[in-house]
Amino acid sequence: MSNITYHYRALDKQGGDIVGVLDAVNEKDVYNKLTARGLSPYEVTAKREKTANPFSQFRRVRSKDSSRYLRQLAILLSANVTVLDALTTLSKSRAHPLLAENTRKVISDLRAGKKLSASLEERLPQLPVYVFRLADLGEATGSLAKTLSDAADRMEYEERIRADIKSALTYPLFLMLVGGTIIILMFIFVVPRFATLLGPNIEKAPWISRTVIEFGLWMQTNVFGAFAMVVLSVVAGIMLFRSERVKIGARKMLEKMPLAGSLIMKSEIGGWCRTVGVAIDNKAQLIDALRLGETGTRSQDFRNNLEQVRRRVRAGRPLEEALAEAIPDFDPIVYDLIRTGRNAGALGEMLIFAAGQFEQETKERTKQLTALAEPIAIVGIAMIVAAVVISIVLAMTSLYDFDF
Repeated sequence: MSNITYHYRALDKQGGDIVGVLDAVNEKDVYNKLTARGLSPYEVTAKREKTANPFSQFRRVRSKDSSRYLRQLAILLSANVTVLDALTTLSKSRAHPLLAENTRKVISDLRAGKKLSASLEERLPQLPVYVFRLADLGEATGSLAKTLSDAADRMEYEERIRADIKSALTYPLFLMLVGGTIIILMFIFVVPRFATLLGPNIEKAPWISRTVIEFGLWMQTNVFGAFAMVVLSVVAGIMLFRSERVKIGARKMLEKMPLAGSLIMKSEIGGWCRTVGVAIDNKAQLIDALRLGETGTRSQDFRNNLEQVRRRVRAGRPLEEALAEAIPDFDPIVYDLIRTGRNAGALGEMLIFAAGQFEQETKERTKQLTALAEPIAIVGIAMIVAAVVISIVLAMTSLYDFDF
């Protein structure tokens, strides 16, 4: 078996930091050779070979990549594989070079004595915050495989909701793109012809007709400028919606809308129930579980209310009463389930059951809302086309004086 060149960092007997290069068969061989020299290696990295696609390592880590990564780690740990061996397996994966590279850094952190949760938070910041908190809980209670599996469940559920929304909006967006293109072509090539037909009589046309025809003439004259404006608007919109500040502002606006706000609240409550239930089911104290539940919420107002709940519980109030006092519009079903679970000593199971109910309801409401996107897109395009056609018809009929 041919040797591979490895870069290593190790500590000598005096605690000094040693950096060097070593040829070995594999990482285990590197550790054996360095240990025989009296060194304590804490970071070993194989010399990177050139890949067919040098830019693949910079590919953005998508939510789907992260959830699969976490699921693989949870499965390996559930099979009684050690954390280091599980991470070593993931570090050799070719599915996502950037994740593999960051996994090697996590392995180095663990060899240097760092906690897994802290290393994941530093090396894989794209993971949701609740993953790090659940990993920390799993390390403290000895149930790391289960907590990571529960975190993967929630990530996969969120990924399914996003996939359903994207799938439902694909056709309406296609309709809007095609309809918008047709409308633009009408303004550039069709509408200006009526200006020629009308000639000086265009002043006799109604204001809506003059507005449409003049806009068509402007589009025809400044076609490249109009195209540049459309492209810049699209690019600006994409950049704006990538901004965290814009996302937070847009989310706050949606939370105040009747249908969207109700959907968001159901999703938030379901996520909170699952996170708190999983934490309690993994032997976390109630206060710690409530604090963990706060980290998984995206709504700032909801998070502030949950902080009030935690303070009331710490002061001695039962959880269901604290929820009713701090969040009056909280779903009453949860109060009953929490009361029953608390009295039966199965609070975690009840919260996880409630989470499943809310997640199913959220999925159904999401399908109902996204189903409205297609008719809304069709009606919007039809109204614009109808307005153009009516304005042209009014312009032409305004040239004649009908006697009834």
